[in-house]
Amino acid sequence: MAVPPVSSSKVEEARTLSKTSPEKAAAIYQEILSQKPGGTEAALREYEAALIGLGESYRDTRKPDELAELVNSSTSSLTSFTKAKTAKLGPLPPFPPSSSP
Repeated sequence: MAVPPVSSSKVEEARTLSKTSPEKAAAIYQEILSQKPGGTEAALREYEAALIGLGESYRDTRKPDELAELVNSSTSSLTSFTKAKTAKLGPLPPFPPSSSP
């Protein structure tokens, strides 16, 4: 999965450390995830990047139990991201009536 572009210094630090010190990178990602994301697009991108980075870290260090727990615990966060992004789109236009024979 492609990691969204983020300008956060913490995320960038974790990405750099992920190659040489995955445990330190995971700790930084966990620190980011311990705080709920703000309502801004940048905060949501940072949170999403931390989720993806931590998941990749668990994958690369072969920690399937931690990865499974991350997936389970992040489901509600990802659902709220979808709702927030959908809300920005506004209401859908009404559908034209169907012409049933």
